[in-house]
Amino acid sequence: MELTLDELNKTILVMRTKGLLTEALVLAKQGLLVALENGKYGHGLDLYYQKILIHHAFGDTLSMVNLIHEYEAYCQKYGTAKDIMHFYLVMSLIYDLVGVKEKTVDMTKKSIEYATELKDLVMLVRCHSNLCYLEVENGSYAEAMQAGLLARAYNKELGKTQPELAKLQEIRINNNMADVYILQGAFDTGQTLLDRTLRSELVQNHKREKVAALFGYGFLYEKQQKLEEAVAYYKQAIDLAKSYGDKPILKKVMRMLLNVLYELDRREEIFEVQRDYIELTEKMSADNLLQQVMYIEFNQQKEKLEKKALYDPLTGVLNRNFLDTEVTEWMRRAQNDQLFVGVIVLDIDYFKMYNDRYGHLIGDRVLQLLATGLRDFLRKQDAEIIRYGGDEFIICIYNKDRAYINRLVMELHAYMLTLALEHENESYPIKVSMGACINDQKNYDFKYLFEQADRSLYKAKNNGRTNYVIREL
Repeated sequence: MELTLDELNKTILVMRTKGLLTEALVLAKQGLLVALENGKYGHGLDLYYQKILIHHAFGDTLSMVNLIHEYEAYCQKYGTAKDIMHFYLVMSLIYDLVGVKEKTVDMTKKSIEYATELKDLVMLVRCHSNLCYLEVENGSYAEAMQAGLLARAYNKELGKTQPELAKLQEIRINNNMADVYILQGAFDTGQTLLDRTLRSELVQNHKREKVAALFGYGFLYEKQQKLEEAVAYYKQAIDLAKSYGDKPILKKVMRMLLNVLYELDRREEIFEVQRDYIELTEKMSADNLLQQVMYIEFNQQKEKLEKKALYDPLTGVLNRNFLDTEVTEWMRRAQNDQLFVGVIVLDIDYFKMYNDRYGHLIGDRVLQLLATGLRDFLRKQDAEIIRYGGDEFIICIYNKDRAYINRLVMELHAYMLTLALEHENESYPIKVSMGACINDQKNYDFKYLFEQADRSLYKAKNNGRTNYVIREL
């Protein structure tokens, strides 16, 4: 099931990239139902994210908002750092559609913080491209240019592994940067970027991006005082936006068209466009109350979401919040099933040396390597991996066979000693010390088991490090 859902997510992304949005939405809806029914919440969160982005591509703000509360609830309960990053991006898109500029920028920058921490190229490209557009809207052209150039640099790296997605992102970056160049008077450069968009085969299946390019041409000609040409391109953008019902962008282009028509004093056309604009505004007003409620509720929930995030952004394993909010329930399930519980505490011997000698980036890589090794070894076990802090990790595991847990601790330690960091053609073996406590099917007090495991860890260290000690109750 996990492999199927994983492949489904990849398929939906490919379909979105090709512009097959209706088909992708059908698959996302079906996959989400399967994921939630089978308790595959990580895949479910990915599919929520995909659904919301598809609705955004359709300009369907109401459907995005209708999904956001469910999405937020699952993020709070099961979300990783990646999901919170995605949630902030989604919120930035919604705030942009309803015109709350300050919150849009705030959410985008939050996404960038997470993307930087997680080294997520796809998000770094998208978020910096979005920030370029937002800084243009704020009149901050130098900041917009900086964001656009960063997006382009990240997209160059993305192109090495996901070339088709990078092509789509290049269209978005070019559209946004064209506005910057036009506002700075570099009309030829702006037009060159817009030409690339409209000549792209890919854009023919991405109506929103094509609307943005047509709008860009209208804006270019308006700034050059070629008002007749500007009217023609604005009208093309409006017709295309109407074809798929993108109300927010339709409203924006209508407003720009009205400005040009006023300059040309085309009274009859002004009347017609004003009538359509008022009608569109009235249709959109039905959603406004819902947007305001969402705006208030999100302010109340944002801090709660961050506090309840259970996963460590650097290593991807659980963080200490799991011990505060979930471990009691985890122990209760083990007790109800009369399973043996093992609590393992481990840390890296001489970890400070890695940071002092090679820098914190290498230290971070060591932690990531250790966490990946733990996940790989324990993949088929009923186990939870928690980063307790620094280089200290806790593993909670249960099994019906006490001797099995004992053997597992020994085998895990041996496996950890096979890990090595490769850096500048050198290999640096990772050395760990471990302490474990295995209960007696009577004591299910996590605090007590942890204390015993922690004491065992110190015994292992006192025995010369790179060792393990097991305490059986």
